[in-house]
Amino acid sequence: MKLSDLTPDEWYARLSNRISEQRKYALLWWQYMNLEQPLVYVARIIAEQDGRFPPLLLPWSELVIQSVVERQKFESFLLAEKPVPELDKSWQDNNLDELSDEAHMAMQVGGLHFLMVGPDGPGGSPMVTTEYADQVAVELDPRTRQPVAGLKMYQEDVGIGKSEDRAFLYLPHVPTVAGESGPCRVFELDSQWKMREIEPLGDWSRVIAEDPSLPSVPLVPMLANPRRGHGRSDLVQLKPALDGANQFATNLMAAGEHHAVGRKWVVGATEKDFVDESGNQIPLWKVAMGDVWGIPHAKATARGEQAPEVKVGQFAASDLRNFHESHKLLAQVAASVYGLPPSYMGYASDNPPSAESILYSIERLVLRTGKRNLWAGGSWKQAGRIQYAILEKDPSSIAAMEAKWANPATPTLASKMDAALKGVQGGIIDNEQAWVDIGYSEETKKGLRMRMGQRSAQFQRAALNLRNIDVGAGQGTDTGQPADTGAGNAPAVVGS
Repeated sequence: MKLSDLTPDEWYARLSNRISEQRKYALLWWQYMNLEQPLVYVARIIAEQDGRFPPLLLPWSELVIQSVVERQKFESFLLAEKPVPELDKSWQDNNLDELSDEAHMAMQVGGLHFLMVGPDGPGGSPMVTTEYADQVAVELDPRTRQPVAGLKMYQEDVGIGKSEDRAFLYLPHVPTVAGESGPCRVFELDSQWKMREIEPLGDWSRVIAEDPSLPSVPLVPMLANPRRGHGRSDLVQLKPALDGANQFATNLMAAGEHHAVGRKWVVGATEKDFVDESGNQIPLWKVAMGDVWGIPHAKATARGEQAPEVKVGQFAASDLRNFHESHKLLAQVAASVYGLPPSYMGYASDNPPSAESILYSIERLVLRTGKRNLWAGGSWKQAGRIQYAILEKDPSSIAAMEAKWANPATPTLASKMDAALKGVQGGIIDNEQAWVDIGYSEETKKGLRMRMGQRSAQFQRAALNLRNIDVGAGQGTDTGQPADTGAGNAPAVVGS
């Protein structure tokens, strides 16, 4: 069956099933972010402990994700090196300076996130929200790779402890889906679990649907590690090393309880000697993992043979450095995959690092951040063009727009100033480019232009005044007449 032949109810079933699949995939990786994942390499003796040794889980997942998110700072939308004021205003109105961090993190954890755009946002700007993959799904056109249908699901509280499912389905009125041109059709899930058509979107939805470089619905996917239109979590390569490190860490805690302190032993005890405070027999595995190892004597075989005396002793405490070295090895494996500096993973070389070695150690991390800025920036640009259509402007007029990000290498202000100064003095760049390289905001640049303009105007007025001075009234002027000794006290005449 062709997609254009699907009914709204069939679209709902198709996309809601996709949301379930996305939720299942994302949940696996959010467990690692929230330190809720189970141990994978579980030793049998620990599995039999009835939860006596809870797993020790390491927060490497958050380290891998946040080390990139902390370096992602969106600055502005630029068109021909000039800001797009409507989109910069919308960014501030929708509080995306804070919310964008959550979107970037979710994109990298689950491999998929969404931006939702609509009219009637704060401050007169369009509304832009970030949506998780367990609430939104889209259908991609196999030719353009752009969404041609979308579903938004959520739950609404209707009382104490009660909630109801809500859903909105977006189907564009274009030849690829409905056979005729028009605004995007919107369907709402009613109480009978049927899709009921409501008021369509504005004419801006027809504009974006007819542009093959834009989604046909107001939903923009954000993909990490995109492959054939699907995203892939940034934690996939971390999982094997992290599972092993969690197991070693848990074993370390178990070994610390039983081996870091010298274990006692007794020879000549019997099974009946090991009972709890209520007189109940203690299982042998608990005896084996307890603080005392008990070994009974062999029974006497000859009449009158004396049983050996009971002996008690203590083993030497164990050295746990083998766990430390194993843990360090897995940390190095994880760091090498993600380009993390040694200090990020908690280990360092014996020699203090130089400034050059520190910069070299973060090179791959900077490149990883730049790649994710490229992926996220493409989605933000698409959302920006949809906003342009909502503002009744031609979205194709900003098709060449770029997303400007702060330098992920996070250079110091002094180093940026030094490089900019050398560029200006060498005639390579002008003041405007120097301000861009330093990272000044548009408001700061406006203030600099205004203050520099005022100083230039004051200088020009002063120069004009100097040219208009009547030097003929000054002392020592060569007028062909003897100098008047009182002329030096005469006031200078300054032109207006």
